[in-house]
Amino acid sequence: MTQTPPASLPRTLIIAIALLLPPALAMLALKDVPAPAPLALQGGPILALGLMGVGMIAAAAAGRFWLGLGLALLGGVGLIQLARLLGMPALPHPFSTGLALIIASLSFAARGALFAKAQGKAGVWAALFVVGGEAAILLSAALMPAWLLTLLPAQWATTAIQTALTGTGTRAAQSALIALAGTGAMTLIVTRLLPRKWPYALMFTTWLALSALVAQRPGPPPPHADLAIAAAPAGAVAPIAATAPDAAAQSAIDRVQRQIAKWPAAAEPDPAQRARNLLLIAAVPDMYDTEPLQSQLPALVDAELRARLPADRRIAILQDVARHPEQGSVTARGSLPLLGLPANTGNEAAVRNRMALYAAQLAR
Repeated sequence: MTQTPPASLPRTLIIAIALLLPPALAMLALKDVPAPAPLALQGGPILALGLMGVGMIAAAAAGRFWLGLGLALLGGVGLIQLARLLGMPALPHPFSTGLALIIASLSFAARGALFAKAQGKAGVWAALFVVGGEAAILLSAALMPAWLLTLLPAQWATTAIQTALTGTGTRAAQSALIALAGTGAMTLIVTRLLPRKWPYALMFTTWLALSALVAQRPGPPPPHADLAIAAAPAGAVAPIAATAPDAAAQSAIDRVQRQIAKWPAAAEPDPAQRARNLLLIAAVPDMYDTEPLQSQLPALVDAELRARLPADRRIAILQDVARHPEQGSVTARGSLPLLGLPANTGNEAAVRNRMALYAAQLAR
């Protein structure tokens, strides 16, 4: 078996930069899409495919796991910075985002190193084939059966990253993170044991077992921008859960509640503006369709409104917000990442509408 000669660092850097161009162009294409935060809503698949391409192909081309890992991480950080420059709001879960990037990069680079050791010079072509195949399936996810997506490490990475960008954080995506870490670790073990053939059976068994874990405990559904304007509170436009939150959502709610105590917008001197700021906690996640969290937040907002508004004026203030959504300020929407929630940018009409809908429901 011919080992892959290590590629020069300049050549590997050129490969990495070329592989980052497609996700960078995708971000540029989303820059002017009329949505509250299109880069955050689509950041999961874009970053996952960027990490997979750089980590796997660079490691296969250079025959070095650590080089693929390092370049994937640098590429991920670079793509996030580009998204921020293009208008993506601040990260609501920096730790969760970093953890997802590290584990996904490790898993992808491990596969690239395995291709390099097992197939020599042809390893880079095997990596290209795998990246292209998973990317095609991921980009056409709406047409694919759910069981097929649970088999894809690219989908695991998408779930982990997207949950960090707009959802509850690490806990909701723990099965995807475990699957990525487990397959990455087993791939590195198999790479060390080559040229023995029997470790492949162990690797595929691990992959199938972890895929079953992801199928059993899937992450939250991907969010989408809901810019619909409703005239009155009804249906799922302003959802309020009737059941208790699951463990991941409860953990996120507890974190939001702790951060509200330190959130300047919750201590706004004007009671009416304070109410508007607190209503944003329910309104913005609703616009992003971030279940299982969005329908659980109104109960927290209701409790905060009762605690932070004068009891004899609370109903009147909420009714006034419901009748006049155009009044007051919604600038506090930009500081929601301080609470671990996604921020909102762009046109104010939709968020003001959602704010009014929740005010009307909570005033009852």
